[in-house]
Parts: sequence; structure tokens; C-alpha cells
Amino acid sequence: MQPSDFGGASGLTQEALRQSEERFRLLVEGVKDYAIFMLDAHGHISTWNEGARRIKGYEAEEIVGEHFSIFYSEEDVERAHPEEELRIAAAEGQYEEEGLRVRKDGSTFFASVLITALRNEDGELRGFAKVTRDITARKEAEERERNLARERAARERTTDILESISDAFYTVDRRWRFTYVNNRAEELWGLPREELLGKSVWEEFPEEVGSESHRRLERAMEEGVTTEFEAESPILGAWVAVRAYPSRGGLSVYFQDVTERKRTEEALRRVREAERKRIARDLHDGPLQDFSYTAAALGMLMLQSEDTELKERLQWAVDAVRHGAQGLREVVNDLRIEDGEDGPFTEVVESVVRRNRILARDAEVTLEVGEGVPRAPLKEMGSQVSRVIQEALTNARRHSGAMRISVSLRMEGDDLLAEVTDDGAGFGPDVEPGVEPGVGLDSMRERAALIGGHLEIESEEGLGTTVRLRVPLPQGTPE
Repeated sequence: MQPSDFGGASGLTQEALRQSEERFRLLVEGVKDYAIFMLDAHGHISTWNEGARRIKGYEAEEIVGEHFSIFYSEEDVERAHPEEELRIAAAEGQYEEEGLRVRKDGSTFFASVLITALRNEDGELRGFAKVTRDITARKEAEERERNLARERAARERTTDILESISDAFYTVDRRWRFTYVNNRAEELWGLPREELLGKSVWEEFPEEVGSESHRRLERAMEEGVTTEFEAESPILGAWVAVRAYPSRGGLSVYFQDVTERKRTEEALRRVREAERKRIARDLHDGPLQDFSYTAAALGMLMLQSEDTELKERLQWAVDAVRHGAQGLREVVNDLRIEDGEDGPFTEVVESVVRRNRILARDAEVTLEVGEGVPRAPLKEMGSQVSRVIQEALTNARRHSGAMRISVSLRMEGDDLLAEVTDDGAGFGPDVEPGVEPGVGLDSMRERAALIGGHLEIESEEGLGTTVRLRVPLPQGTPE
């Protein structure tokens, strides 16, 4: 900065002004937190202070004389933003903004910029004074605060939603410590969330350890898979429907009391089973016996007849009656599977295989029972597994043209695995689910879902079919 030329001022006045400007120059050059420098009327840099060197990275000898647009991004230069700043400053006296600027090394920073137009006594534009401050830290702090505010707002909205839903809900971290508990969970457990947060779910509810819920939730956390199931809760002494969603942070669990629904379903199941048993008994004692009597009577007529043509007609009638009786007998056997609900599980399956072995005259039907498979009664679960096996065997017998059909039961960990495999015709990928030959998949899948199992069908045209049912057994199931 050069001393001002005031023409007629006295020597004493000029000296005082010179000293004042020198002190101002030293003050400006010594400022380290602000870039303070002068531009000529066309925007070229004419002075440079220590703050400018520290903030922008240029030494005075390499930047003085350069156009100040060097501090702007390519986009700003292309749209002539530096020139626009000088135009506004010249027209209005000054220009102020906050924006990105570029250092010598190419890095960017947030800057607070003030450009002031400098004019002489005649109002002629002599140049500009430019003051720049690095406000990156302030901008980052403001952005962090905005992000925190958004996160707080999002958490509040999420909390409002979770508190308003009818399901009980809680979250745990990877170490099974409660991180959130909603109002409904508090109500069902009878414990305030303040007593639960930060504590282990299994330490707070030790009676759950070893239960079906404990096993399912552990698996969901370990394998990272969403799971849905219904189980009796030792804590509530009630049936609960549970949905668990794993994440990198832990597990989110929704549950609700479905005891009344389960009671209603159980009552309807008992009614259906009683009706099924009555129908099976009536069919066995009525139409099936009539079929047997009719076949025997027709046989006697055949023996007494001497008319060859009549004998052939009677033989056809006998075959038709026997075929009808066989079909009716299969229906009765299907209806009676539930009769073995209280019997040993393996014996129920053996009975199913034995009946199908008799009916499958042209196919070999085998059964293999692995070690650890429960022989004790499995109640509803055993009944549904037996029905899936029965339906798979019926499909194999009636529609596959198989010569060999094998049934196997084995344990994989805590899961019971039941498989029915045949060497029949199979079916290709174009067959839609639910319309496979014979009994559709829907019935088997519904039975699998009813006991918390998973059904898989593997089939290839010409290479046979495998029906695989995987069922998790409750903890403590007797062998």
C-alpha cells in the first residue's frame, strides 16, 4: 500500500499520514486470521498479507499481479462470477457473500468474503479492498448441528410411530442389551423401560432361555435373516406372534398377544378333527362295507353264471367296485391320520408309509429313520408332518410313474428334516406353484407354515421329485 498523495498538505501533515499508513500497513500485513489484500480496478492483486498466505497458500511474489479469479472454482469462472462480484461492489460500494474458494493446492474451503470499492476524492474507482476469512470449521459445525437436528427429528418421528403401534416393540444390540422399549412392551411385561434399557434381555427374562422364542431370535441374530413365528411365552404365559428384523446394530422385535386367536383356532381344529373322524368312521362302516359286499356279491354271480359275455360285464363291474373301494379306503386313511396324534411319531409315519406301500403296487416304497428322530408323540406337529408326507406320497404314487419312492426322517441340529423322493417323471420350471400334478403345493405349504416349518420342492423333468420339509423342534422335545 502506498502513502496517499495529498498535494498541498504541509510536510508535518504528510509525515503524520505516512506514519499512520505505515502503521496500518504493518497491522494489515501482520493479521493472520484474515486474508486482506488489494485489487486494482480490473481485479488484479496488488498487495498480499500474512493471513492471505496462510489461508490461500500463495507467497506474495507468486500471486501479486495475478487476477483474483484464481481463487474461484472452474464453474464460477465459467459463469463470470468474479467479474460479477466486482461489478456489484463498484455499483453498490461493497459485495459480501459466503461460498467455496480454491487454495493453491487445489483444495477448497468455505470463505466469508467482503469486497469494498475504493475511490479517490473525485469518485474515480481506484481498485478494491478484499477481506476473506476461512469459515470452514464454522460451516462444518453448522452442518453437524443440522444433521443432528435432522436425526433428532427423525428419531422423534420414529418414536412417535413406535409408541402409537398396537404391537409391543423392542430393540437390542449385538450383545442382547435393550436399546429401546415401547409403551406396549412395558404394559405386557409390567416393567418400566428405565429398568430394562442397557440390560441383557436374557438376564432380565431368564425364563425365556431355552424356549422356542430364544432359539428363533438367536438364529435370526446369528444368521442375519428375518423371522416370523408363534410360540408360547414363558414370561406372559400366553401365545405371542413374533416378527424379528436383524440389522448390523442388533435386532428389532415386534410381538403381540395372540392367545385368544390361538384358542379360537384350537377350538375350530378340534371341531374339524372330530368331524373328520366321524366322516372316516361313517365311510368305513357304511359305503366301504357296501363296496366290499357288492364286490363279493358280484363275484358270486360270476361263479354262478354260464354266460361268457355276462361274466365279462360282471368282471368289469367287480373291478370298478374294487377300484372305488380302494379310492374310498385311501380317503378314510387320510382322514384317520390325526387319530395317531397321541401315538409315537415314528410309528405314525411308519403307518403312513405302510398304507402307501400296499397301495403302490408297481412301486417300491421305503422308509429310513435317522438317529435322534423323536419317537415320542409330537401332537399337532407330528400330525401335520405326517400329512405332508402322505400328500407327497399320494402325488408320487398317482402321477409320477415312479418305480422307487423313499421317505426319510433325520435330524439336522434342532430341525427335523422329512423328505419324500421319487424317480418318476418330475416336472419342469414352467409348472406354476400350486398346480403341480396331484395335490397342489398350497396345502403342503399351509401345513408347513402352521407348525413353523419350511417346505422345498426340487424337481426336474424326467429326473424325479424331492419334497423336503424342515421343521424346528421345540426345545426339550423328547426322543
